[in-house]
Amino acid sequence: MTKKVIIIGGGVIGMSTAFQLAEKGVKDITIIEKDNIGSGSSSQAAGIVTCLQWNETSVKARMKSLDLFEKFSQILDGYTFQQVGCLNLSDKKDYDLGSDLRDLHDELGAKYEIYIGDELTKKFSDLKAEDDEYGILDPRGGYSEAHTYIPALRKKIENMGVKIFENEEVRNFTFSGNKTNGLITFSKTENKEKSYNSDAIICAVNAWTNLILSPIDFKIPMKNFVHERFVTKPFDRELFLPAINDRVYQSYIRGTEDNRILVGTSQHNPENFVIEDKDFNINELHPYPNALDFLKDSFKNRVPIIENKEWDYHTVGLISVTADATPVIGPVPNIEGLYLCSNFHSGGFAYNPVAGMLISEHVINGETSIDSESYLPRRFEEFNTKEYLSKTHKLEDLEVKRH
Repeated sequence: MTKKVIIIGGGVIGMSTAFQLAEKGVKDITIIEKDNIGSGSSSQAAGIVTCLQWNETSVKARMKSLDLFEKFSQILDGYTFQQVGCLNLSDKKDYDLGSDLRDLHDELGAKYEIYIGDELTKKFSDLKAEDDEYGILDPRGGYSEAHTYIPALRKKIENMGVKIFENEEVRNFTFSGNKTNGLITFSKTENKEKSYNSDAIICAVNAWTNLILSPIDFKIPMKNFVHERFVTKPFDRELFLPAINDRVYQSYIRGTEDNRILVGTSQHNPENFVIEDKDFNINELHPYPNALDFLKDSFKNRVPIIENKEWDYHTVGLISVTADATPVIGPVPNIEGLYLCSNFHSGGFAYNPVAGMLISEHVINGETSIDSESYLPRRFEEFNTKEYLSKTHKLEDLEVKRH
């Protein structure tokens, strides 16, 4: 296929998009990354994935993601999808409110298992739950380790002919009428401005989306929130835990491939974070002093073995949440040739295989194999985005759906 495609952003979304395009026969694919491949939110991700989502579109999309993660385990050198199961843990009130969702999951063929109280400990010996706590287990779910997935996916797409330019900042779009036909960038490596021609441009950044869109008259109503995760030193035995989205403590916890425990949250720091310019680097984010105390207090009874365990390292990243807590995947309205694949709240890693598939279908076919109307950017055309962006929001104001 002769179509020339440029992808802005070299995280897991951008690389999965490149993979899907190349697999569908596109020969000329270029990724432009302002820092290093995977150095933004992708490298900070917990990598947890479940298909037990909140509406039909997302359930179908995540089921496809799980298909693709299983495929990647077979075709990416050095990567394995850790299919330990993903547990959505809640109190009885929350569980009862989810009865309609379980009906939806049944209808769509999303498999799950239900455990109550100490049944969870019998299933996963390192996990504790109260008698009135319910666990909905997605047996196909699990997690990916970012530090193995990112280099494995990069190697794969480079072998497929994808060109990658790192340390290169997007300065502007070029147009022919209302159609984008290229980019102007600045290469920090070569210390010069560069230009690219294209048939399609896909913006696959996350927290930086509106900064990239600053030259055009379209923005996403989105807010970024600081997200922190902590990892223990290794235990001397195998851990018996699923990946857990803990709705009781509004945090998550999972094991790692080398028998550590990873915990993460955004709840301790609920006010949105504003990125002022394109030069911002995620390494500039500062840890919040109460984050670890919040998580230790939350999980000392949930996973008792962490209470006195020494902590090894800590990372700080951003989650990017739209006003309707739904990803943005599809063509930008009124501008031909420009597409968005962004703003996945805390589930970017879980979405990345299917997001790449959907946006590649938009570019090649003009439609998607899954009904993805709810993801389209045009849903915000009549929304007062300017007013929304001018206000400060707290995480609790938004209906964030984890992973």
